[in-house]
Amino acid sequence: MAVRDEAKRQFDHATVRAPFEGIVTNVPSLQPGQYLAAASTAFNIISTDHVWVQASPKETELTYVKAGQRATIDVDAYPGQQWIGVVESISPASASSFSLLPAENSNGNWVKVVQRIPIRVRIDNSDDKPPLRVGMSVVLRVDTGHERGLPTFLTGLL
Repeated sequence: MAVRDEAKRQFDHATVRAPFEGIVTNVPSLQPGQYLAAASTAFNIISTDHVWVQASPKETELTYVKAGQRATIDVDAYPGQQWIGVVESISPASASSFSLLPAENSNGNWVKVVQRIPIRVRIDNSDDKPPLRVGMSVVLRVDTGHERGLPTFLTGLL
């Protein structure tokens, strides 16, 4: 009885369960009985129940964007289809802050460069829509309740 219980316990520990539904990739590269070192990646799982768009708009385009706002997503691969989403998060730092080789300004030439701030928009993925794939190109519009227009120095001239 103890031997059977120990075998069941070891088998239960050998079974890997994902914390979410998804599609496993890179399966052909795995072989039965293959040894994997601790903390090495054997395969990737692409989530099918939590889909999002990651965008890096210019900081000047984020003036009124806040988490929780509604967004519309048009996917280049599916003309005429539109997805609805919600701004899930806005990064607390610019994309260049995480760069392996951040830009240095050692010569004292202070040129103002517009930064890009990563945001994540959760998509309400419904079954009646075509499948979305990692890396697809999209057009993202966030409804901030404010219209973008001409800069104030131009509107004063008109």
